[in-house]
Amino acid sequence: MKKPLVAAAALLFASFSMAEVKPAELLDKTKPSVVVVQFTYAGELGRRDFAGMGVVVREDGLVMFSQDLTPRGLPDEQMQDFKLLLPGDAETEIDAEFLGRDERYGISYVKPKTDEKKWTPITFVDTAAAIGQTVHAVGLLPKMAGYNVYLTSAPVAATLRGPVPQVLVAGGGLSVIGSPVFNDKGDAIGFINSQPDRTVLLNDPRAPYATVESPARLYTPAKDFLPAIAAAPKSGEPIKLPFMGITQLTGLSKDVAEFYGLKGRVAIQVGDVIPGFSADRAGLKKGHIIVNLEGKPLDRGDLPEEAPQIFTRTLSQKKVGDKVTLGVMTEKGAELKNIEITLDERPAQANTAARFYAEDLGFTTRDAVFEDTYLRKLAKDAKGVAVTFIRPQSAAQAAQMQPNDFVTQINQTPVESIKQFEETYNAFRKDKPKEAVVLEVLRQGNTQIIRIEPPRE
Repeated sequence: MKKPLVAAAALLFASFSMAEVKPAELLDKTKPSVVVVQFTYAGELGRRDFAGMGVVVREDGLVMFSQDLTPRGLPDEQMQDFKLLLPGDAETEIDAEFLGRDERYGISYVKPKTDEKKWTPITFVDTAAAIGQTVHAVGLLPKMAGYNVYLTSAPVAATLRGPVPQVLVAGGGLSVIGSPVFNDKGDAIGFINSQPDRTVLLNDPRAPYATVESPARLYTPAKDFLPAIAAAPKSGEPIKLPFMGITQLTGLSKDVAEFYGLKGRVAIQVGDVIPGFSADRAGLKKGHIIVNLEGKPLDRGDLPEEAPQIFTRTLSQKKVGDKVTLGVMTEKGAELKNIEITLDERPAQANTAARFYAEDLGFTTRDAVFEDTYLRKLAKDAKGVAVTFIRPQSAAQAAQMQPNDFVTQINQTPVESIKQFEETYNAFRKDKPKEAVVLEVLRQGNTQIIRIEPPRE
């Protein structure tokens, strides 16, 4: 344990030597505004606590933190018992409510369930740091070091363009994901969010000091995420994201752009238009090339493949019901055609769907969502439940059931919903505990019959 502590101390000493503001003042100012966000993941194989850093951004205690801590792959109903822990005080736990993710900005939110505590929010400002200017991050040490606050400093090295604007720092980096970033005047100008090969966890027993030994070197400027704070979700009111129904977008390479007469211009080719959504209703077609958005050229990334990501993120930051105009080339040599599209609401995602774990046979299913029917080329209203998990060495695995199987019948009874599937399953298992469950599933376009024998006692 001593070696990581020595390394951490050396890093902090080096950081303080570069600072242009008094470390103690910045730490004292920021400590009441940062917290540990902790929750329990209740998975099929057991329960595990996850903890990461959050920032208080409203006087009612609203906390924002990196979506890396609650990635889309974690089902909402399996994330339980959210708590807020105060820096240096892991014994005090404040019950909190998970309000949801804002995927447009890579930020999640929780809020304390009690209003007994007075909170001190951080107010972020839209101020850019110049190249060479020193910036400072206030982070939290990992659980093994008591979740105490610490400060690091580094000079700004570059501003990066891409799907998410980023600022790169030089030297040893800054601090943990979830930390606020300050300029030399003490203004909060950025937030350390998702980083390649950097962990968000403050309580990883496999690498307890990873956040200190491998600090982040990028931060997101406040200008990018200030709209997210202003439109943070409310309890029982998840964020509604816009959707026009186009997928498989491809940024045109230099050679392909020249072939279409678009030399030096950013352009995106549409791979698929989903029937029934607003892009389809407006007349956008597969193969059309998008050149303009609202009469302006598309934003350029460092690579052609970044153009679709930037375009998609720009659209995602609009509101459901907004009208957008695309300048589209329908075929080579044609004049650009303006297509006005009214943004629909994005269909529900898999992480919000209700689930059922058949523990005795070892498999989990969930309600079908739009993505399930679209990828399988089924009708939008097709009924069934999707298989999400197969427990190793279970009866379901022995029967060769697979994740992504789409269950349409149980014991020759059509499946309507996860609630109906659960009721039918439980009733059958109670009435006939020693008989096999027979499921009809769709797998890669083919119908298969899966017979699952109950485990022998």
